[in-house]
Amino acid sequence: MEKKQSVLEPIETRNLIFRDFSIDDKSDIYYLYSDPEVMRLDQSEPIKDLVEAKTLIKNFQQSNQSHNSISWGVELKETKKVIGTCGFKNWNRLSHHAEIGGNILSKEWGKGYGKETLMFLIEYGFTKMYLNKIYAYTNVKNRIVLTLMNKYGFQQEGVLREHQLLGREFYDVLVFSLLKKESKFDSENNFSNFIG
Repeated sequence: MEKKQSVLEPIETRNLIFRDFSIDDKSDIYYLYSDPEVMRLDQSEPIKDLVEAKTLIKNFQQSNQSHNSISWGVELKETKKVIGTCGFKNWNRLSHHAEIGGNILSKEWGKGYGKETLMFLIEYGFTKMYLNKIYAYTNVKNRIVLTLMNKYGFQQEGVLREHQLLGREFYDVLVFSLLKKESKFDSENNFSNFIG
């Protein structure tokens, strides 16, 4: 399929800026994707050096030139550092659904940035991508994500039994989804008080 040019303009929320990636982010991406707590429930291996960080950034940039995914760096306004990544993949334009995902540096957990990122993704998906459904997969042991999914209206659709191998053990993966009509968003009552 023909590539599209990335047109990701930075979008600000209360504490965060969601923006395209730069090679200058290589140190921040290295810290994020070598963080043992972040990678503990991830299917990929921690990155080992700045060279791998640059490769990962190029992969994110390439995803932003495709027609079925969008990836953002999550920059903390206060420090001007990238503390996370988030985005959409498997964007089905015919049936109006896409999968969300993301990571936040473990030292920033518990500060509300996961909630802020999820709210951003929900609003962006329903208003800019015209999605009818947003869905996510998460390991059954990922309590932080499970709490967010439940708190913000996502419904559990099913269980993929022993779907993820971590170390030497297989774990169930839960499937969650949110429909636009079930969300707190509608054309009259959007998240404008949240987007800064």
